[in-house]
Amino acid sequence: MKKYCVPIIGIILLVAVIFCGRYYFTHNKSYKNEAIEKGDYIYLNGIRYIGTSELENYKISNVIICTSDKGMKLYEIEEYPDYEYIAGYHAWDGQILKKDDSNK
Repeated sequence: MKKYCVPIIGIILLVAVIFCGRYYFTHNKSYKNEAIEKGDYIYLNGIRYIGTSELENYKISNVIICTSDKGMKLYEIEEYPDYEYIAGYHAWDGQILKKDDSNK
């Protein structure tokens, strides 16, 4: 019986690692994005975002886009997977950010 325990435990661990890795890469996109905070603006992959209060009735997803250079975590908003609007949270405060089209 002991000779079957080691392979079974190994298979269980392998399956667990595969599922955890899959979850990480579907819910954390920070490995391919970069955000820089400059004054009132945040630049996500070179695109400027500014705080807004015009968005209503939205749901913030649990998908982390990335963490800015000053520690703000940026999250997807479910209704805007194209990042027209994103949510930014420091440990103490959060805000909705809108893509700034005025600076093209």
